[in-house]
Amino acid sequence: MRRMLRWISVTLLMCMLTTCLTACAADDAICWMEDTPEKTTVRVDFADYTGVPLLKRQNVFSPSHSFVGNYMSEVVRDTPALAALQAESQRVDLFMGNGGVGSTLGKGNSEELTYYWMQLDMTFKQFYRGGVMPYVVYFATPDGLQDKDRGFAAAWKYPPSSYEGWQEVCREIAARYADKGWTFAAHEIWNEPDWGDAFYDGTWEEYLKIYEYGATGVREGNPYATVGGMSLAEFDKYYSNGNVRMFLDYVQEKALPLDFISYHCYVTKNYPVYTSLANSSLAAYGDTFATTALHLNEFHVSLNESVTATEKCVGPMMDAILYTLENPQITSVNWACYRVSSESGIQMINSRNGMRFASYHVLYFYNRMPVDRVAMTENNGLKGVASIDGQQAGVILYNRTYKARDYVLALDNLPYESVDVTVYCIDEDHSNYGRNGGSDEAAVIMSATGVSPENLCIQGSLLSNGMIYVEIVESGYVPEETQVSAIDSSEQVLQGGIATVLRREYYFEDRSTTMFSEFDLRSFTAWAGMGNAAQGNTRGAVVLDNLPGQLVARPTLTREAAAGAVIWLTAEYLDEAGNVVDALRYQRGTSEALPGADAMDLPLDGEITLTPPEGFTGVLKLTWGMENAGQDTTLKITFDKE
Repeated sequence: MRRMLRWISVTLLMCMLTTCLTACAADDAICWMEDTPEKTTVRVDFADYTGVPLLKRQNVFSPSHSFVGNYMSEVVRDTPALAALQAESQRVDLFMGNGGVGSTLGKGNSEELTYYWMQLDMTFKQFYRGGVMPYVVYFATPDGLQDKDRGFAAAWKYPPSSYEGWQEVCREIAARYADKGWTFAAHEIWNEPDWGDAFYDGTWEEYLKIYEYGATGVREGNPYATVGGMSLAEFDKYYSNGNVRMFLDYVQEKALPLDFISYHCYVTKNYPVYTSLANSSLAAYGDTFATTALHLNEFHVSLNESVTATEKCVGPMMDAILYTLENPQITSVNWACYRVSSESGIQMINSRNGMRFASYHVLYFYNRMPVDRVAMTENNGLKGVASIDGQQAGVILYNRTYKARDYVLALDNLPYESVDVTVYCIDEDHSNYGRNGGSDEAAVIMSATGVSPENLCIQGSLLSNGMIYVEIVESGYVPEETQVSAIDSSEQVLQGGIATVLRREYYFEDRSTTMFSEFDLRSFTAWAGMGNAAQGNTRGAVVLDNLPGQLVARPTLTREAAAGAVIWLTAEYLDEAGNVVDALRYQRGTSEALPGADAMDLPLDGEITLTPPEGFTGVLKLTWGMENAGQDTTLKITFDKE
């Protein structure tokens, strides 16, 4: 009987959606109503750009042992689903010395270490075929460096017998893939050294040396590597006992690279605490760590499979995604786990049969949305986010209450003459293989083509923990699905099909604000925004290799900048030693920090053609930003090949 009622409810919902769109397509039709206990109106204004954009920082994590042995056939099977997810990176621990994907590295002894690369090469190539970059954890102690006197059976947990040997291993790994042109999203030193003795059985002082020699080795092998560490499972404990400060003091004293600090969380109430403590820890050092980002690089909202595999994940996952947007110091979120090596365990893909769970679809919908965020109201427990760019717009609406909510979703100021609309759903009955079995497809509950956008709305009923994703495109437009990272014919890895992104840099002048920057690897677009700050400096940078003949830059602003604002773009061509061969600066406005001497005018809503010096074979560093531009002002620069 319950199943029959649910079927009737779904049928009525589809009828309501179709009726609403039909009515809205008519001239002067009104498709929203005043809020009542039975009906809730949520409005989206596609002309009001606001807030931190929908930066594509939602990535994945998979344990090392899910890529070894017979599991590789499953990895190949699941690669198309990984590509469709459009994540930037997949974090994986090498698990050297204990049967992981990096177990053939650093064998022999500290006097003569040996390396066998085939297993790791095959795995990373599969990552790139899935459109993602490897996010590599340098862990655990390789066979050739294990101190058997400290722990024979689990010597991989102990610090290496030779720190110089550890530095060599890290250098060799980083150098090999830098030489191949296979870029990593990040190089992380060790995994969870604080989680009892599960993954580490040494002192904190010894971990500091592991970081020192590891980070140094990575940068020796790849001077553009994004490197960081701590990888804490319980950030609050190591903050309270002073170990976080000890780590930062050590990094400062030794002048070590630290592009990010990392932490993990599987309890929903804890990740905001960890993030706040991480930000305050870095801010205490003034400008010393202003370029250090946060990586929440092993994360889920629960360790309970009945939550992560079903519609119960929707509300907590979307809350977390919106939280990371409002804390843009978090530049990577790696959801656990894309795949695992066992029959059970939290996972987005059923590793045995390749079927996709609800948590996969949450990230799939979010990553399909355009980046530029627009205003959206919240009402009566219904929350969401909306965005638009060019010929495509999107809305996510989800129910954060414990009962069904009837709603009207009003879509205002769509800048198209005619639109095609598709509505997807996750709830008890849709996109929910983990609860019901059957299909694992993203369920479409309604679609319409050639609809007038005037007064357009969608009306329906959203179950508890239910979510709809509304995809809107200009009629006839088919969105391109450019892979984030792909290997070209010469086996060089290119991002966005344009160039190789060696490195991205961030700057957090004031971690209490939402000032942000980003370079999107898929669309080859740079952003820098003031967020909720009216005053201050926000900037970002990227280093590019394998350049096309010319790059065309198209700068725009989401709204008029405040009087006295400074906006700039700098292009520096660097030789192999990092020396500046040629530099161009485009700027509007001047200040003491940015005087603008010899700068050319930055054309907003125009084009800049960047041409490398004749015979140039180095890299290009692009830096962009704004100063005192006013709240919610965002600089957006799209780059393309000439």
